[in-house]
Amino acid sequence: MSETRFQSVEARRLTMPAEAPAASGAATSIEKALEVCEALSLAPSGLALTDVSRAVSLPRPSVHRLLAILKRRGYVRQDEESQRYSLTLKMLDLSFRLLGRSELRLHAYPVLREHVLRGRPRSFVAVPGAGEVTYIWAVGPDEAAMRTAYGKQMPAHCAEYFDGATQGSRRLSCLRLGRAADVGESASLLVRLGSPSAEGGQRLFCTCAPVLDYTGREVARVGVFGHGADDSPLLTEHNREAWELGRRVSTRLGHLPMAGPELH
Repeated sequence: MSETRFQSVEARRLTMPAEAPAASGAATSIEKALEVCEALSLAPSGLALTDVSRAVSLPRPSVHRLLAILKRRGYVRQDEESQRYSLTLKMLDLSFRLLGRSELRLHAYPVLREHVLRGRPRSFVAVPGAGEVTYIWAVGPDEAAMRTAYGKQMPAHCAEYFDGATQGSRRLSCLRLGRAADVGESASLLVRLGSPSAEGGQRLFCTCAPVLDYTGREVARVGVFGHGADDSPLLTEHNREAWELGRRVSTRLGHLPMAGPELH
């Protein structure tokens, strides 16, 4: 190689941006943080700083910095008494976000299917944040059908009223439950919409209850709907059914409610 060409190559090398080493360093830090998380995942009772350092073969100061970052971001917690570190459920929360609606339907469908196959009214699960409502109804002695509609935050009959486009064309009784006590106070929460003379005396009824995940956050609503001569079933049976459906689906999602009075 000629001296002129060598100098040209060397000049290009010296003037190259320094992103590569930085990226390599960042990747190494990420790998170390993940190794710390993996080590903690194998210790349900947590690990002391020295134990984490030994498990990942890194100096204590380096591990302490990594743990401080993970703790600040909510992935790791430190027991105040023992000072041991352990993982939080935030990574599980990220997984639930990724699985999202499919995970919710996976747990809700068996509960709602069992409900409609017992001859009960049609049911639904609504995910307002995703604009998705799935309807489930019986089509045979041991067969249920399911249909998912997108672009709505609640069942179509509710959206029809609350969007304001065709209010008054139908009669709707709506009961939205938020807590267990609402079941006993349903009469004060019931909302009647539409003209009393609409639809020849038939009234559409709908009630729903919250679905909570393992963090206690409401992630969806489940409920039942149908037609009837009046809305008295909402106050005597459908309210309890909706609350029970929400409780069962929430339990399947890992929600552990505080002890309290049960519905009978």
